[in-house]
Parts: sequence; C-alpha cells; structure tokens
Amino acid sequence: MNTDRLCPGCMNDNGGEKICSICGYDMSSKNDSFCLPVSFLLSERYVIGKAMTVNTEGITYIAWDNASETAVHIKEYYPKGIATRNPDKTVSVVSGSEFYFNEGLMDFIEINKKLIATELQSVIPVLTVFEENGTVYAVTPIISGITLQSFLERNGGSLRWEQARPLFLPLIDTLKGLHEIGIIHGGISPETIMVGRDGKLRFGGICIPRLRTASPDSPAELYSGYAAVEQYGKTDADLSAASDVYALSATLFRVLIGVVPPSAESRLAADSLSIPARFADELPRQVLVAIANGMQVNVQNRTENIDVFKNELVYGETQENLRRAANTRVAEQKAKQNSKPSVKKKKGSGVKYAAISAGITAALFLVAAIVLCFVFKDQIFGSDEPIFNNSEIESMPEIESIGDVDPGAENSVILYEVPDFAGKFYYQLAEEEDYERFKFSIKGKEYSDKYERGMICAQSVAAGTAVQNETEIQVTISLGPKELTVANVVGLDEMSAKLELLKQGFLYGNIEVVEKYDSDAEPGIVLEQDPAYGDTVTAESFIKIYVNSYKGDELVDGLIGNDGNYDDNSSYTDYE
Repeated sequence: MNTDRLCPGCMNDNGGEKICSICGYDMSSKNDSFCLPVSFLLSERYVIGKAMTVNTEGITYIAWDNASETAVHIKEYYPKGIATRNPDKTVSVVSGSEFYFNEGLMDFIEINKKLIATELQSVIPVLTVFEENGTVYAVTPIISGITLQSFLERNGGSLRWEQARPLFLPLIDTLKGLHEIGIIHGGISPETIMVGRDGKLRFGGICIPRLRTASPDSPAELYSGYAAVEQYGKTDADLSAASDVYALSATLFRVLIGVVPPSAESRLAADSLSIPARFADELPRQVLVAIANGMQVNVQNRTENIDVFKNELVYGETQENLRRAANTRVAEQKAKQNSKPSVKKKKGSGVKYAAISAGITAALFLVAAIVLCFVFKDQIFGSDEPIFNNSEIESMPEIESIGDVDPGAENSVILYEVPDFAGKFYYQLAEEEDYERFKFSIKGKEYSDKYERGMICAQSVAAGTAVQNETEIQVTISLGPKELTVANVVGLDEMSAKLELLKQGFLYGNIEVVEKYDSDAEPGIVLEQDPAYGDTVTAESFIKIYVNSYKGDELVDGLIGNDGNYDDNSSYTDYE
C-alpha cells in the first residue's frame, strides 16, 4: 500500500486528493502541537493520521497498520496537565507529577492487558499494547458504527422498551464480565457506547478509574447526567460497580424517556428526577423500579451490583424483595430450631385447671382495684386541695430573676478525638463510619521506610487531638522506602517486567530497555537485569533490562532454500 495516497482522516485510498471525497478531510490540516503529527511512523509499523479524540487520559488517533494493511485506532497515554510533548515527539512528565503519571500508566497497561485477554462480546477489543516515546499505546480495531447518542438522534430521540431490551441485555452481561476481571468503566454514557453496523452495542472509552473521579491531583473526564455523585468528590464513597450501575441506569433513562437526566451533583441538593406520566403508563413496572433503584443518588440506597440490576430489570426481583425472602427463610429456620414437641394433657384435667386459674386471676384484680381507689381517691374522684404546693417545701429557695441572656455567648460544641490514620490506605477512610465526621484530602506523597507504598504515613492533625465535626485532615501518602530491593524480572516479557518495577516504585523514565540476542531463549523475554535481583538501590536509580531480540524461527527461515531444504552455504553473520 502506498501510504502517500491514504487520507489521514479516514485511511482510505483517495488518490492523494487535497480534499478527501470520502470524509472531507483537508490535507493541509494538522494535529495540535501536543499530539503526534500526521504521517508520523510509530513503532516502525503504524502511520499516524488525524487525532480523533482528546480527553484527560490521552489522545486517540486513526492510523494505518502496515503489517496487517488495515486502519486501526491507537490510544496514546497522555494525561492532561501531567504530560508534555517534546520537540522529538517523546513524552515527558511535568516535574512533581511523576507519581500520578506512573500510577496512571500502570492502570493503563493493566486494563488494556486484561482487555486483550478477554472475549467479552460487547466491548471494543484491544489488539496489542506497546511502549514508545516515553509512554504507552493501545491498538484497537475500527468497528464501523456510530455513538448511541447519534443513533438516538437519528431515530426519533428515544426507543421503546421492546426495542431497547435486546440491545441492552448483552451489554449488561458484558459489564458484569468487566467487573469480574476488575475493570470499572467509570464513563458509561450514550457518547461512549457504540452502535455497530451489525446492530450490536459495544462499550468504548474504558478509562483509568482515577481519571473518572474529580480530585485536586488530576482532572476528571465526567459525563453530566451519567456520572454518579461519588465521581464529583461530594461523598466519601469510591468509584465502584455501583457507579457503573448508576451510569447504565441513567443511559437507559435517556434511551427510554428521551431526555438527559439531571446531574447527580444537582440531585444531591434537590432530587428532581421525574418520569412523565405517559412513560410511566407505557413502561413495564419492573423497568421503572430498576432504573429508579439504579439511579439512587446515595450509594447506600443504590442497586449494589449489575447482577441485582439485571434481576430487577428483567424479572422484577428487587433488592428489597430478595432481602425479605432471605429474612423469611432465616426466620423459618429459626422457628423450626426453636420449636419443641408439645405434651398432650388429659382433656378433663386441662379444663379443670383453666377454670380455677381464671377465678383466682379475677379475684386478684378486684382486690387491687379496691385498694387503689381507697389510696388515690382524691386524684381519681377529684379534690379542692392542690396536688402540689410549693409553699410547703422549705428547702426550695425563691428566685426573683433567672438572669440576662448574653447574646455574645458561644454555643457549646461537641468535639471528636482524631484517630491515628497512619498505616491505613486512603480508600479505607471512606469505609469506616467513625471517620465520616472528618473531611480528608491528600497533602502529598513522600518516601517512608516504615509504611508500604500507598499507606498513610503522616496526618496534618495529630492523633488524640479534639476537633469539631467536619474538620479537614490532610494526609500524606507513602511512596514506600527510599531504598528498594530490586525484584527479579528475568524471564518476564518486557511489558510485565516494566510493570513489576513500576509497582516497586521505580520511575518509568528510569527503566531502560537494551536488546540482546539469544536464540536459545524464548523471544521477547528479559535475559538479564542491572542492577541484579536482590540489589538494594534508591527509588530514583536507573535500571536496565536486557530483552531478547531473537524473533523465533527467523534463523531457520533464513537457512531454508526455495526447494524447502536447508542451505548449507547460508551465512550466520546476519544473526550474530
């Protein structure tokens, strides 16, 4: 394929036209300066085209794969505000943001490696992940289709439940599969769900979780009306499966009702979610209940996972019904355990003893009534004398005045003792009910020999201090020890080796890859490392990993002649 004839906007052969007759792309157009330029050759394989989308996580390009001779999409990890583009098109990290860049990069690699391994039908697959230019890239196929938002706009703005049901059930099952392998989408909306030409819905836009939650450390990519309230940082709850349930419920609301629901942030102050009467009459009751439960603002009241949401949506099995059924079963089991065999009594004796008991009880009530009437006759039948006379109590002093009210006096406040948060992980602060009276924020990160990476190692208000409700406490997160014992990465593939070193706390920019040839070893694995396994170094140390450049059968292929027999005259020089 002559790539000079390819349109950078659609990667079709348009004969080199200045204005593409297929997509209308102007050949004089350029990508923004922070993007890779048009026609840039990436990994000696992919020809970069137009930058399609830019968000807080990175940049997605259309590109041409010279190896497979097909158009693909390439997502570049380029976190907004943290990364910068150098003149040679490599990526650098803004000083002081190394921790956030590395954390996001690890998530980017792990999520995309999981997507490579999965076979879930309603998600855009990932073909490969590779590193270059100081960052990481993920390659996905181009699936012909449009966003769900565009699909709705072209089809009257909404769908009936009978139309939406077969579209959304496979999507729900795929979301369950993503949650099971540890992936939270965090950005479900009509803009991130694709409708393919085959009529199937697929999730796109799967992003790094930390970039789906507003925080002072990094920007967030949120879709108003679909992002849960915890993604705005308004509560202590973390991004979870329940966040995806909210977004999917809100998306279904948009599909069936035809309007974007109010943002969760605004609903927190005044819940204004309502369904027009005609939709309430047309839609099945279990669908309305499932959407309402899935869109509860507070996480505690919301449908907890996608399994429960599906049961409510399809079968009408609400959480409350399931809970009641479970409680009923428990109660029945306890009743059976506590039940004792009854002892039969003689019929005649039972009647006799019952009559005697009733007579004795009646007599006792009569005697008690007579005594009470005699003792409290004045209170019962009335009396001219006051029941209580202050003048008869000499010990009670007379008070002329209670005193004046001081308007400047301070109200008494309840103080709470600050616990010791050291050694806890930041996410645990949101899980403890006793911590709800405090507000938390991350002050920064620092190395600590005492606390492992990710643990709290310091707090702005000392433990034991008495403070008021809603007092803000800043915590410092440990980066782990300043000195690290190097892990063993020999035998791992390049990506896994780098991921292991990143998890230890080494900086991404300090990991250098050197090619080394060994035909006796598996292609692509790490043959050696420097420093060696077990060496103690600082977290800022440079580490070299020697990756096998041997490609497998390339030597054998070079020795085989046209007749299929080995060529004894072939030279080994090219492979040494």
